Amino acid sequence: MKVIMHSSISLDGSLLGFEVDMGAHYRIAGSYRADIHLVGSDTAAEGLKMFYKKLPRETEKDLVKPKTNMKLPLWVIPDSGGKLKGKLHVLRQSGRCRDIVILTTNSTPKGYLRYLTERNYDWHYMGNRPLDYSQALALLAKEYKAKIVLSDCGKTLNGILLNHGLVDEISLLVHPLIVGTKRFPLLDEVKEGIELKLKKYRSLAKGKLWLVFDIKNP
Repeated sequence: MKVIMHSSISLDGSLLGFEVDMGAHYRIAGSYRADIHLVGSDTAAEGLKMFYKKLPRETEKDLVKPKTNMKLPLWVIPDSGGKLKGKLHVLRQSGRCRDIVILTTNSTPKGYLRYLTERNYDWHYMGNRPLDYSQALALLAKEYKAKIVLSDCGKTLNGILLNHGLVDEISLLVHPLIVGTKRFPLLDEVKEGIELKLKKYRSLAKGKLWLVFDIKNP
């Protein structure tokens, strides 16, 4: 399995504080043809706030697993706290994924598990918190035959993946601006130095730059 970390950042490495070119972000993400997109629950919740002033109501069709479209990735979301209860139908119907899979732990509320089961979402119990992502990736490879996983999430989950040596490649869409003192650094939670090798780079419209790095294994 290959794990790719994909993020859109400012020149000073911030995830927030500027307008992300979402079209370019998702075009690059789609170019990897990943089987699974690993999305943080906070990232998903913030995305919903960004795109919807008011969430659409859940309907009967939202209770049914959608028809499989293998051209779209599965979105796998670690959500042991149940942050996305009552919101998952919006993601399911977004047209960006073929369905949602939730990773749970011993701290996941039982009401959230009922919510997932009643709506025919796949969910997997991953044991005690904190969630073991090496175990999670092994499960995804076995259960969903995943060969490429793209991590499209915030600094916390990306930091965990990097700190545990689970990332093979880093893809960065760099925007030509500096956020400054209010920046929200992507790599703020990386604990040790990681050596990279530039794999490719490409200039994009309006001064943006796409950088791709391989992670050098020790």
